[in-house]
Amino acid sequence: MRAADYLPLMTETARSAGALAMDYFKRTATLDIQFKGQADLLCEADETVEALIRDTLQEAHPDIAFQGEESGHHGPQDADLIWVVDPIDGTTNFLSGLPFAISIALVRNQQPIAGVIYAPVNDEMFCASQGTQSTLNNVPIRVRSQADPARFVVGTGLPLDAYRHSNGAYGRLHKLREEVAAVRIVGTCALSLAYVASGRLDGYFEGPTGFLDCAAGVVILREAGGVVTDFWGAEDFAKNITFTAGAQACQTFLLGFTRQAPREVT
Repeated sequence: MRAADYLPLMTETARSAGALAMDYFKRTATLDIQFKGQADLLCEADETVEALIRDTLQEAHPDIAFQGEESGHHGPQDADLIWVVDPIDGTTNFLSGLPFAISIALVRNQQPIAGVIYAPVNDEMFCASQGTQSTLNNVPIRVRSQADPARFVVGTGLPLDAYRHSNGAYGRLHKLREEVAAVRIVGTCALSLAYVASGRLDGYFEGPTGFLDCAAGVVILREAGGVVTDFWGAEDFAKNITFTAGAQACQTFLLGFTRQAPREVT
């Protein structure tokens, strides 16, 4: 099967997962919430939504492995393909009544070859596969063609000082903010990449974050004409878990700041 052949199943699964997530979203005050770590929340909706996605995908393709944000690895250890899933990207957003995303990617050799990001609050489905035009609700999308840094709108997240690569992050952000039109924090890596792909943001950078959070966004952004690398301009983002992304001009501009990040915190 071609990568594009998996998209109907992925979008149907994402919609079903979105409907279930919205049932929880309407009653977040009653949910059991756990802390996986500082600024890292887990609620029962994460686990239930992931189970629905896992069961649906593995029933359709038992030969494809599954890697979930909450439940880890399932299926063949030597599988050529793997589903990479974040059932609710932006759990803090979710619990606060803000937009969140369901992210499903199909990955081969650490490279996403198909991806779906569904934002159920706004009923927006972003999807793409290698060699096919990225779409939003079946309408083609493209990165914004903007070359003037003074007009860039850039997305990011705010790291904790203890995290790898974060040494000096706030100083770099301050310098960046002086040169662009605005900085926005969407609160979900997946939606941030989707917003760059659809021209709502010019670029996005964040590190560290998780490969499961952004795998679908990587292929969607690339097929919309964007560029994705790690903080130092290489495609080793799955290892370093850092992302600098955008249309070519903005991505190159952002690298001028992210290259200054230490590869290791000593």
